[in-house]
Amino acid sequence: MKEKEILDHLNQKITELEKNIVGEKTKEKVKLDAEREKLERLQELYSEQKTQLDNCPESMREQLQQQLKRDADLLDVESKHFEDLEFQQLERESRLDEEKENLTQQLLREVAEYQRNIVTRKEKISALKKQANHIVQQAQREQDHFVKEKNNLLMMLQREKENLCNLEKKYSSLSGEKGFPVNPSTLKEHFRSLEERRKQHKEGLYLSDTLPRKKTTASVSPHFSSATMGRSTAPKAHLPLGQSNSCGSVLPPSLATVTKDSESRRILRGYNHQQMNEGHRQKSSEFYNRTSSESNVYLNSFHYPDHSYKDQAFDSLSLDSSDSMETSISACSPDNISSASTSNIARIEEMERLLKQAHAEKTRLLESREREMEAKKRALEEEKRRRELLEKRLQEETSQRQKLIEKEVKIREKQRAQARPLTRYLPVRKEDFDLRSHVETAGHNIDTCYHVSITEKTCRGYLIKMGGKIKTWKKRWFVFDRNKRTFSYYADKHEAKLKGIIYFQAIEEVYYDHLKNANKSPNPLLTFSVKTHDRIYYMVAPSPEAMRIWMDVIVTGAEGYTHFLL
Repeated sequence: MKEKEILDHLNQKITELEKNIVGEKTKEKVKLDAEREKLERLQELYSEQKTQLDNCPESMREQLQQQLKRDADLLDVESKHFEDLEFQQLERESRLDEEKENLTQQLLREVAEYQRNIVTRKEKISALKKQANHIVQQAQREQDHFVKEKNNLLMMLQREKENLCNLEKKYSSLSGEKGFPVNPSTLKEHFRSLEERRKQHKEGLYLSDTLPRKKTTASVSPHFSSATMGRSTAPKAHLPLGQSNSCGSVLPPSLATVTKDSESRRILRGYNHQQMNEGHRQKSSEFYNRTSSESNVYLNSFHYPDHSYKDQAFDSLSLDSSDSMETSISACSPDNISSASTSNIARIEEMERLLKQAHAEKTRLLESREREMEAKKRALEEEKRRRELLEKRLQEETSQRQKLIEKEVKIREKQRAQARPLTRYLPVRKEDFDLRSHVETAGHNIDTCYHVSITEKTCRGYLIKMGGKIKTWKKRWFVFDRNKRTFSYYADKHEAKLKGIIYFQAIEEVYYDHLKNANKSPNPLLTFSVKTHDRIYYMVAPSPEAMRIWMDVIVTGAEGYTHFLL
């Protein structure tokens, strides 16, 4: 927005500049028209007086002649004043046009610079928008990935819930109970005891009789509660103990098999998830601990909570069945249960060892990749610093070289400015200077050159001049006058209409146009230049001899070249 305002301001300045120039030209034109009308009135008055002089009597003729002479002098003065004013107006217009061109070019350069800045900023904005869109797309992809991952985890959780429901159903169908014990305090206490057992086993302090004998002996079937001395009301009550010769698994065979399969399947799933990513490993490890605890809960769910039931059961046993009862109880000793639990724990420890190895391997790979990334980053930063240092050195060398070049150019220009030209080509300011003899001394034959008329103080002749404002070539009558110290040109040889004037103080150099800078010169071989403070005049001589004479004549009045004045 700021650049647009600056552009509008610059365009407004260009418009105002053009308006001011047009206004100045209009004022000068009005002033010039007024002077022209005044001059025309004087000419009409002079013509009327001449007519009256022809018709007046002899007595008044002398008086009218004097009046006519005064009017003629006044007309001559006004004509010269008008011509000077016209010339000044032309010069002012030329100067205004030149100023307008310079200011317009400067303003156009500023406009172009601001336009380039606007384009550059638009490109930056476009690049930032593309980058923002890319970031948004990347964030959307990551969001989709996370949503997909969440859905997968939810599906896994649902499958595990279904497995748990199936286990509960099988447990209910086999044990005749409604489901697993869901008392929170009991579950928390059991999970705490399992964690303590695992820690003790890892520390090497786990013993074969760690399991409480209370729970082992409490695993006797509740059907013994109805047995009495000498009779048994439920003969099928000994079936569970009769079927289990060893207490490696207190669960019925079908339920024990299902529990082991689900446990191994869950452990393998947890291991695979740990291999996928570290986040899954955390969840899988927790899930593994949960499933292990649940499997132990299944085992412990068949134990009796206290000793009162055991004492009541054994108190009510008959003497005939006491031996068989002791045999069954000895088969379910803590040593046998401990050996079975130890085999399960060995497998669990193997799985944990594999999980730790996988975790260590992944950690090592991540650390290795991180070290490689850090090394690459350091290398890139080092390369960037080295490149910036080289660019800075290059800029310093470039600026230093540019300064040396500018210094050498200034020295050359100074030497060129101080170079003393030949004495013959210096301006001459002596009052008794004879221009004709000077030209003849230079080796020119004035009598054979009919294009130039030279006296002691003046030199006259036709030259073709290129216009300053409109680059057109026109034939003008030039007069080099050492008395007036001017180099003027007229419309024709009558020297009535002055077209321009160059003062000696403004002439700096006179040289042959060897670079052919004159635009569409009628004869480039006869073109020479007169350099002044304001502009360069390009002129074409009628012959080579006339060109050489004019150049030698004009250089004697080049008083603008003040470095080596005598």
